[in-house]
Amino acid sequence: MATRTNSGNESQTERRIDWTDLKYAVFVGVVFVAVKLAGVMAPAWEVRRITIDDVASVLTLGYIVARARRQPERLDDWGITTRLTLSGVLTGAALLLLAVAIPAALGVAVAGRLSFRPSYVSEMIEYIPSAFPQQFFLCSVVLATLATLRPFRGLWQLPLAVGLLFSLAHFWTPARIPGTIVPIQLVLTFPAGFFAAFYFLKFRTILPLTAIHAICYPLLHNWVESHL
Repeated sequence: MATRTNSGNESQTERRIDWTDLKYAVFVGVVFVAVKLAGVMAPAWEVRRITIDDVASVLTLGYIVARARRQPERLDDWGITTRLTLSGVLTGAALLLLAVAIPAALGVAVAGRLSFRPSYVSEMIEYIPSAFPQQFFLCSVVLATLATLRPFRGLWQLPLAVGLLFSLAHFWTPARIPGTIVPIQLVLTFPAGFFAAFYFLKFRTILPLTAIHAICYPLLHNWVESHL
């Protein structure tokens, strides 16, 4: 595997745009829209979120396997096989605590209490096929591409841009802040994307981010969204 450093944006700016990754991202985006439209135009097909998640996961895994057979060094570039350091583990644990604390605080504010059922663990596992393609697209493709562009060569520009893109991608989510048309995920996913970008730039791995994403979405849904 290629040797790399944790020098943040410095190492990112030395990279070139991977046009194959971008073509994959566009293709998956087109498929995503097509499946969503199919669900709207043909309700009898019963296209659900899990259908879209499975399609995105299969396409992503297929793409990764196909390219890694020819270019195994891409696994490190994507942050899949990068060695996780102790500081990466500790930082990931801190991000997990923060990511759980936010929906917990909102859950207490909305419902007055919190509960944790064993079924939440199953929901977390079931959400992995959604969390992994999202982190791959957000960090391994979009972040890595933006990092090659001069306007994003700074300490804050890239995380801010990724946070904004991740936030806008959740504009379609149904749960709204009471009394407004603003989706609650639109607000919460901005800091999530911001910190995910910082973490990826520092440690070059998406696996802890995928785990955090898979753990926190069911908590947000059950503690907050279900009460709105």
